[in-house]
Amino acid sequence: MKKMSVFKLSNDSVNLYAFIGEKISVTEFDPNEKHTQIKIDSISGDTIRRISFVMDNGFKSKYKVLKNVYNELETDTIDFIAYDHYGKPEFEKYENVMLYLSYSEDKGIYYHQKYIYDPIKKTENGTWQGVNGESIEMLFKKQKKGYLSARGVFRKKMRRRY
Repeated sequence: MKKMSVFKLSNDSVNLYAFIGEKISVTEFDPNEKHTQIKIDSISGDTIRRISFVMDNGFKSKYKVLKNVYNELETDTIDFIAYDHYGKPEFEKYENVMLYLSYSEDKGIYYHQKYIYDPIKKTENGTWQGVNGESIEMLFKKQKKGYLSARGVFRKKMRRRY
């Protein structure tokens, strides 16, 4: 009988989704394709063209969701955007990987937490672990304590008082 990894956490107040995924596709796109805005100056009536440039490479990624680790992705496959300043994202090298995403309500898109991932392998008894034998719990807690906390992902939202 195969034993499944049981570590899983949830907190709806944190915009983070960690999951073990299997690569379906990672396709590069031009992140500067639609970054020109044309506006009319309210005072002078002049036309203003604003152009913003993304200095990263953009990738449309699709992964099969094998196991939710933190919060629930309620789908069997997930599409998300990844940006990487150095070329292809490193996680793309691995067939199975634990990925960390956040959701943009404004755009309705999941985004990869830049540079954060853990290569994963399945053990003989059917559990998941890091490629160096680390438990899923250990990998998640290391990322939580390190990069994710430094980025403020787990910072509690302040309530406005009127």
